[in-house]
Amino acid sequence: MIEYLLSVAMAIGPALGYIDQYFIIKRQQSSSGFNPVTCAILLFSNIVRIFFWFGKRFDTTLLIQSAVMILTQSVLLETVVRHRSSPEKHESEPFKGQKRPRWYETFWQWPHYLDYVNCLLGFTTVVGVAYVLLGKLPWFVETLGIISLGIESTLPLPQCISNFKTRSTTGFSLIVLATWFLGDAFKLFYFIYTNAPLQFDLCGAIQLSIDSMIVMQSILFSTKVKTWLGTHPHPDKHLYESIP
Repeated sequence: MIEYLLSVAMAIGPALGYIDQYFIIKRQQSSSGFNPVTCAILLFSNIVRIFFWFGKRFDTTLLIQSAVMILTQSVLLETVVRHRSSPEKHESEPFKGQKRPRWYETFWQWPHYLDYVNCLLGFTTVVGVAYVLLGKLPWFVETLGIISLGIESTLPLPQCISNFKTRSTTGFSLIVLATWFLGDAFKLFYFIYTNAPLQFDLCGAIQLSIDSMIVMQSILFSTKVKTWLGTHPHPDKHLYESIP
Protein backbone atom coordinates (compact mmCIF):
# COMPACT_ATOMS: atom_id res chain seq x y z
CA MET A 1 0.00 0.00 0.00
CA ILE A 2 2.81 2.40 0.91
CA GLU A 3 4.67 1.61 -2.31
CA TYR A 4 1.46 2.22 -4.29
CA LEU A 5 0.98 5.64 -2.67
CA LEU A 6 4.64 6.49 -3.32
CA SER A 7 4.20 5.56 -6.98
CA VAL A 8 1.06 7.70 -7.35
CA ALA A 9 2.77 10.66 -5.67
CA MET A 10 5.81 10.21 -7.89
CA ALA A 11 3.73 10.00 -11.08
CA ILE A 12 1.54 13.09 -10.63
CA GLY A 13 3.22 15.10 -7.87
CA PRO A 14 5.85 16.92 -9.99
CA ALA A 15 3.16 18.24 -12.34
CA LEU A 16 0.81 19.62 -9.68
CA GLY A 17 2.75 22.82 -9.00
CA TYR A 18 2.44 23.89 -12.63
CA ILE A 19 -1.35 23.94 -12.31
CA ASP A 20 -0.97 26.85 -9.89
CA GLN A 21 1.43 28.57 -12.31
CA TYR A 22 -1.18 28.13 -15.05
CA PHE A 23 -3.83 29.92 -12.98
CA ILE A 24 -1.40 32.69 -11.97
CA ILE A 25 -0.73 33.43 -15.65
CA LYS A 26 -4.45 33.31 -16.46
CA ARG A 27 -5.28 35.62 -13.55
CA GLN A 28 -2.54 38.17 -14.31
CA GLN A 29 -3.01 37.87 -18.09
CA SER A 30 0.79 37.86 -18.29
CA SER A 31 3.49 35.20 -18.33
CA SER A 32 6.36 37.64 -17.70
CA GLY A 33 7.27 36.13 -14.32
CA PHE A 34 7.63 32.61 -15.68
CA ASN A 35 10.55 31.52 -17.84
CA PRO A 36 9.24 29.45 -20.82
CA VAL A 37 12.60 27.68 -21.04
CA THR A 38 11.32 25.67 -18.06
CA CYS A 39 8.69 24.15 -20.36
CA ALA A 40 11.35 23.39 -22.98
CA ILE A 41 13.58 21.59 -20.49
CA LEU A 42 10.74 19.42 -19.20
CA LEU A 43 9.35 18.63 -22.64
CA PHE A 44 12.66 17.70 -24.28
CA SER A 45 13.97 15.76 -21.28
CA ASN A 46 10.79 13.73 -20.82
CA ILE A 47 10.53 12.90 -24.51
CA VAL A 48 14.06 11.49 -24.39
CA ARG A 49 13.34 9.75 -21.07
CA ILE A 50 10.46 7.81 -22.66
CA PHE A 51 12.85 6.39 -25.26
CA PHE A 52 15.35 5.69 -22.46
CA TRP A 53 12.63 3.68 -20.70
CA PHE A 54 11.97 1.60 -23.81
CA GLY A 55 15.67 0.76 -23.93
CA LYS A 56 16.20 0.03 -20.23
CA ARG A 57 12.71 -0.73 -18.79
CA PHE A 58 13.15 0.75 -15.32
CA ASP A 59 10.28 1.66 -12.95
CA THR A 60 7.03 2.14 -14.92
CA THR A 61 6.04 4.94 -12.54
CA LEU A 62 8.76 7.12 -14.08
CA LEU A 63 7.34 6.44 -17.56
CA ILE A 64 3.88 7.55 -16.41
CA GLN A 65 5.45 10.60 -14.77
CA SER A 66 7.00 11.59 -18.10
CA ALA A 67 3.69 11.23 -19.96
CA VAL A 68 1.85 13.33 -17.34
CA MET A 69 4.56 16.00 -17.41
CA ILE A 70 4.55 16.25 -21.22
CA LEU A 71 0.78 16.78 -21.20
CA THR A 72 0.99 19.36 -18.38
CA GLN A 73 3.80 21.35 -19.98
CA SER A 74 2.11 21.36 -23.38
CA VAL A 75 -0.97 23.01 -21.86
CA LEU A 76 1.12 25.43 -19.78
CA LEU A 77 3.28 26.40 -22.77
CA GLU A 78 0.20 27.32 -24.80
CA THR A 79 -0.92 29.61 -21.98
CA VAL A 80 2.56 31.15 -21.65
CA VAL A 81 2.70 31.95 -25.37
CA ARG A 82 -0.86 33.31 -25.46
CA HIS A 83 -0.28 35.68 -22.54
CA ARG A 84 3.22 36.79 -23.47
CA SER A 85 3.57 40.58 -23.54
CA SER A 86 3.69 42.32 -26.93
CA PRO A 87 7.41 43.28 -26.81
CA GLU A 88 8.33 39.65 -26.12
CA LYS A 89 6.12 38.42 -28.95
CA HIS A 90 7.77 40.62 -31.52
CA GLU A 91 11.31 40.84 -30.23
CA SER A 92 12.39 38.24 -32.79
CA GLU A 93 11.07 40.39 -35.68
CA PRO A 94 13.89 42.66 -36.91
CA PHE A 95 13.34 46.31 -37.87
CA LYS A 96 14.17 47.53 -41.37
CA GLY A 97 17.91 47.63 -41.83
CA GLN A 98 18.48 45.68 -38.64
CA LYS A 99 20.54 42.52 -38.87
CA ARG A 100 18.33 39.46 -38.76
CA PRO A 101 19.01 37.43 -35.58
CA ARG A 102 20.48 33.96 -35.93
CA TRP A 103 18.21 30.96 -35.39
CA TYR A 104 19.66 30.10 -31.98
CA GLU A 105 19.05 33.66 -30.76
CA THR A 106 15.31 33.30 -31.31
CA PHE A 107 14.99 29.60 -30.45
CA TRP A 108 12.01 28.97 -28.15
CA GLN A 109 10.94 32.61 -28.49
CA TRP A 110 8.49 32.13 -31.34
CA PRO A 111 5.21 34.07 -31.43
CA HIS A 112 2.94 31.12 -32.29
CA TYR A 113 2.23 27.95 -30.32
CA LEU A 114 2.23 25.87 -33.51
CA ASP A 115 5.94 26.66 -33.97
CA TYR A 116 6.67 24.97 -30.63
CA VAL A 117 4.51 21.97 -31.52
CA ASN A 118 6.34 21.52 -34.84
CA CYS A 119 9.70 21.75 -33.06
CA LEU A 120 8.69 19.08 -30.55
CA LEU A 121 7.30 16.80 -33.26
CA GLY A 122 10.50 17.17 -35.27
CA PHE A 123 12.64 16.46 -32.20
CA THR A 124 10.58 13.37 -31.31
CA THR A 125 10.89 12.10 -34.88
CA VAL A 126 14.69 12.49 -34.89
CA VAL A 127 15.08 10.73 -31.53
CA GLY A 128 12.62 8.03 -32.62
CA VAL A 129 14.51 7.28 -35.84
CA ALA A 130 17.81 7.19 -33.93
CA TYR A 131 16.28 4.76 -31.43
CA VAL A 132 15.01 2.46 -34.19
CA LEU A 133 18.49 2.37 -35.73
CA LEU A 134 20.59 2.21 -32.54
CA GLY A 135 18.18 1.14 -29.79
CA LYS A 136 19.78 -2.28 -29.31
CA LEU A 137 23.19 -0.81 -28.52
CA PRO A 138 23.72 -0.47 -24.72
CA TRP A 139 25.92 2.63 -25.05
CA PHE A 140 23.21 4.42 -27.04
CA VAL A 141 20.53 3.63 -24.45
CA GLU A 142 22.78 4.87 -21.62
CA THR A 143 23.51 8.01 -23.62
CA LEU A 144 19.76 8.65 -23.87
CA GLY A 145 19.61 8.46 -20.08
CA ILE A 146 22.51 10.88 -19.69
CA ILE A 147 20.96 13.35 -22.16
CA SER A 148 17.49 13.11 -20.62
CA LEU A 149 18.54 13.50 -17.01
CA GLY A 150 21.28 15.96 -17.93
CA ILE A 151 18.70 18.27 -19.52
CA GLU A 152 16.26 17.79 -16.64
CA SER A 153 18.91 18.57 -14.02
CA THR A 154 19.08 22.14 -15.40
CA LEU A 155 15.31 22.63 -14.89
CA PRO A 156 15.48 25.28 -12.12
CA LEU A 157 18.52 27.03 -13.64
CA PRO A 158 16.77 29.40 -16.13
CA GLN A 159 14.38 30.57 -13.40
CA CYS A 160 17.30 31.02 -11.00
CA ILE A 161 19.19 33.15 -13.55
CA SER A 162 16.05 35.14 -14.42
CA ASN A 163 15.41 35.87 -10.73
CA PHE A 164 19.01 37.00 -10.27
CA LYS A 165 18.86 39.36 -13.27
CA THR A 166 15.60 41.01 -12.21
CA ARG A 167 16.31 40.80 -8.47
CA SER A 168 12.71 39.65 -8.12
CA THR A 169 10.58 36.50 -7.96
CA THR A 170 7.31 38.33 -8.65
CA GLY A 171 5.01 36.34 -10.95
CA PHE A 172 6.70 33.03 -10.15
CA SER A 173 4.46 30.62 -8.26
CA LEU A 174 5.67 29.79 -4.76
CA ILE A 175 3.73 26.54 -5.10
CA VAL A 176 5.89 25.64 -8.11
CA LEU A 177 8.97 26.41 -6.01
CA ALA A 178 7.64 24.28 -3.15
CA THR A 179 6.89 21.51 -5.64
CA TRP A 180 10.42 21.75 -7.01
CA PHE A 181 12.14 21.73 -3.63
CA LEU A 182 10.00 19.15 -1.83
CA GLY A 183 9.43 17.16 -5.01
CA ASP A 184 13.12 16.94 -5.88
CA ALA A 185 13.96 15.91 -2.32
CA PHE A 186 11.29 13.21 -2.56
CA LYS A 187 12.47 12.18 -6.04
CA LEU A 188 16.04 11.76 -4.83
CA PHE A 189 14.80 9.56 -2.00
CA TYR A 190 12.59 7.61 -4.42
CA PHE A 191 15.42 7.08 -6.91
CA ILE A 192 17.70 5.73 -4.19
CA TYR A 193 14.89 3.64 -2.66
CA THR A 194 13.95 1.99 -5.99
CA ASN A 195 17.55 1.58 -7.21
CA ALA A 196 16.88 3.75 -10.26
CA PRO A 197 19.73 4.19 -12.78
CA LEU A 198 22.60 6.40 -11.58
CA GLN A 199 21.60 9.17 -14.00
CA PHE A 200 18.45 9.76 -11.92
CA ASP A 201 20.41 10.11 -8.65
CA LEU A 202 22.77 12.70 -10.14
CA CYS A 203 19.88 14.63 -11.69
CA GLY A 204 18.01 14.77 -8.38
CA ALA A 205 21.06 15.99 -6.45
CA ILE A 206 21.81 18.79 -8.94
CA GLN A 207 18.19 19.94 -9.05
CA LEU A 208 17.90 20.02 -5.27
CA SER A 209 21.00 22.22 -5.06
CA ILE A 210 19.59 24.77 -7.52
CA ASP A 211 16.18 24.62 -5.80
CA SER A 212 17.88 25.67 -2.57
CA MET A 213 19.35 28.71 -4.34
CA ILE A 214 15.90 29.77 -5.59
CA VAL A 215 14.47 29.39 -2.08
CA MET A 216 17.17 31.80 -0.89
CA GLN A 217 16.31 34.19 -3.75
CA SER A 218 12.62 34.12 -2.77
CA ILE A 219 13.62 35.18 0.73
CA LEU A 220 16.27 37.77 -0.19
CA PHE A 221 14.27 39.32 -3.04
CA SER A 222 11.01 39.57 -1.09
CA THR A 223 9.68 43.09 -0.43
CA LYS A 224 10.00 42.78 3.34
CA VAL A 225 13.63 41.66 3.23
CA LYS A 226 14.52 44.31 0.61
CA THR A 227 12.98 47.00 2.82
CA TRP A 228 14.76 45.65 5.88
CA LEU A 229 18.09 45.63 4.02
CA GLY A 230 17.44 49.10 2.61
CA THR A 231 17.53 47.95 -1.03
CA HIS A 232 13.80 48.49 -1.64
CA PRO A 233 12.51 52.08 -1.81
CA HIS A 234 9.99 53.08 0.83
CA PRO A 235 6.49 53.49 -0.72
CA ASP A 236 6.36 57.15 0.47
CA LYS A 237 9.77 58.02 -0.96
CA HIS A 238 8.57 58.71 -4.50
CA LEU A 239 5.65 60.73 -3.12
CA TYR A 240 7.98 63.11 -1.30
CA GLU A 241 10.34 63.32 -4.27
CA SER A 242 7.48 64.35 -6.56
CA ILE A 243 6.53 67.35 -4.37
CA PRO A 244 8.36 70.52 -5.65
